[in-house]
Amino acid sequence: MINISHLLKHVSKAALLISIPAVVCSQSALAASLKPTPLIFDDDGSQDGMTALAYMLANPKFDIQAITIAQGIARPESFVNNLERMLGRLNVSGIPIGIGRSTPLVGKNTFPELIRFGADTFWFPFVQLPDTAPSVVTRAAAELIVETVKQSSEPVAILATGPLTNIAEALRLDPTIINNIAVIEIMGGAVFVPGNLPVLPEPPFSTNSVAEFNIWIDPVAAQEVFTAGQQGLKIQLTPLDATNQIAFSRADQQAWLTTATPESEIAAEFLDFALTIIQSNNDPNPAWDLVSAINLSEPNFSLEIPLYLEVDTTSDPGSTQGQTRTIPNLPANVLVSLNPSFDNLPFGPGEVFSYLQTKSVPEPASTTGLLVLGTVSASVIMRRSKKKVQ
Repeated sequence: MINISHLLKHVSKAALLISIPAVVCSQSALAASLKPTPLIFDDDGSQDGMTALAYMLANPKFDIQAITIAQGIARPESFVNNLERMLGRLNVSGIPIGIGRSTPLVGKNTFPELIRFGADTFWFPFVQLPDTAPSVVTRAAAELIVETVKQSSEPVAILATGPLTNIAEALRLDPTIINNIAVIEIMGGAVFVPGNLPVLPEPPFSTNSVAEFNIWIDPVAAQEVFTAGQQGLKIQLTPLDATNQIAFSRADQQAWLTTATPESEIAAEFLDFALTIIQSNNDPNPAWDLVSAINLSEPNFSLEIPLYLEVDTTSDPGSTQGQTRTIPNLPANVLVSLNPSFDNLPFGPGEVFSYLQTKSVPEPASTTGLLVLGTVSASVIMRRSKKKVQ
C-alpha cells in the first residue's frame, strides 16, 4: 500500500501540485495496486473456522469469492443453512456457497457426534443468529472452486481450515487450476509435535498419537494436495507446531466485543463458547484456524521453512494414519510455519479485529490520499453489499 505520509516528506509542494493531474489520470493504477486478493474460504464448520471466516470477511486485503463447506465437524448439507444465517447477520450477501461431499475420499474417518453437535446447533446459545436470512447460491463445492479459480482475472488465494476433501476433488476435476492459485494456506498436520487425536479418550483417537484431526479425517485428500505442491501449487501449512504457540484469552474476547464491528462481535461469541465450554472457563484457548488466517494475511507473523511432507494413508486409523511425515533430501512441496508470534506484528491478539479497521483505507492526508480514499471506500462498500451474478 502506498504510504502517503512518507511520499509527502520527499515531494515538494510545487512538485505535488504539478503531479495532481497525473494522479487523477492514474486513479485506475492506484486502485489496481490496492485491489484485494480474491479468496476462497474452505472450512469444515468449526467454531474457530467461523472465527477465521469473520476475520477474513472484515479483512480489506481479501475479497471472498466463494465459501465452501468440507465434511468434518460440520455436515455440509445442513450446515449451509446456519452459514446463510451467519452471513445474514453480518449483512454479507452475494458470496456463493459450495456444499462438499459428506464422506472422505477414502475411508470412514469421522468426528464423534459430541463434537459435531456444536456445528449442528451453531454453538447456541453463545452465538445468536437471525431466524431467517436471504438465501444464497449453492453449488457442489469442488465445482465452485474450479469455476471461481478459472473465472478469476487475478490469481486466487485459498484458505483451507478443515479436511482437504473439497480441494482434492477440485484438483481431480481440473488440475490446471494450479496455474491460477496464488497460494493455499492450510491449517493441518503435526510435523515435529504430537498430534491432537488423543484429546478424545476412546480408540481410534486415543491410540493415534501422531495425527492432527484435519489431515486424519481425509488423509488421501491431504496427500493429493501435497502432491500438487510438487507440481507447482504453492502450499503454506500452519500445523499444530504453530497453533500450539498461540492462544486467546478472556481479555482478548472482551477486546473483540469492545471493537464492536459485526465480525468482531460474532468472533467474540465463538471465543466465549470455547473458553466457557471447551476450556471450562480456564484461560486461554487455542483458535487454530484463526492463526492460519492471520498467517495468510500477515507475512511477518511467522517465518516458514520449506519441507517435503507426505501423509500416512495406509496405516490403521488408530495407529499412525494421517501422520504428516518429513522426508529428507527431496525437493520441498510445502512451506511450513513453525513459530508464529504476535511480537512480529503491530497488533496483539486482542487487537486482531480493531487493527483491520485502521488498515481499511489510507489516511486522506493529501489530494492523493483523498483520491485513494474514495477509490478504496467505494470498493469496500461494494464488497460488503455485492450481488454476485451467476
